[in-house]
Amino acid sequence: MKKGYLSVAIMAFWAVHTVQAQDLRLAFIDLDHVFNEFYKTQLADAQLREKAEEFNAERTQLVEEYEAMNEQFNEARTAAQDTALSESVRNQRRNEAEELLVEIREFEGRIQNFDQTRRQQLEEQGRRMRTRIVDEIQEEVRRYARSQGYQAVIDSSGQSLNAIESVLYVDSRLDITEPILETLNSGR
Repeated sequence: MKKGYLSVAIMAFWAVHTVQAQDLRLAFIDLDHVFNEFYKTQLADAQLREKAEEFNAERTQLVEEYEAMNEQFNEARTAAQDTALSESVRNQRRNEAEELLVEIREFEGRIQNFDQTRRQQLEEQGRRMRTRIVDEIQEEVRRYARSQGYQAVIDSSGQSLNAIESVLYVDSRLDITEPILETLNSGR
């Protein structure tokens, strides 16, 4: 008798969930495509490239200074070994070379610090921009999904751990990538 009730309960549960699944409205979106084609992403990328070029110009100037210091050091070191000069002049040149070497080492640290700081600044700025853009895209997807009566929107751009696409097939009628992209880019 218990088996009968259990079978009826399982069938009733399955029937209810089957009906609910049939009422479920799903949509799919290629978020990678939306993100990459969103005009704000392209503007942000251009800003980051411009900032990187500014940093590279600054770094080039630092490297030129560094090379000039190395040249001075090499001249002082060569003069310190010149036997045509008196011992006191060679000692003076040797001291100059040692002082220049200390400055060069400090300058190397300055360049390394510059590189690290600028790289962190670019990464942080990129993260902030990406977060703002993704938030805007997600908000538009939510607004669109609510207005169209979708209960769920699934990103079809992802891949599994085996580098296989997570969503293997989507009926084009369920893909909302282009309408979302059109809406986002309409504010251009």
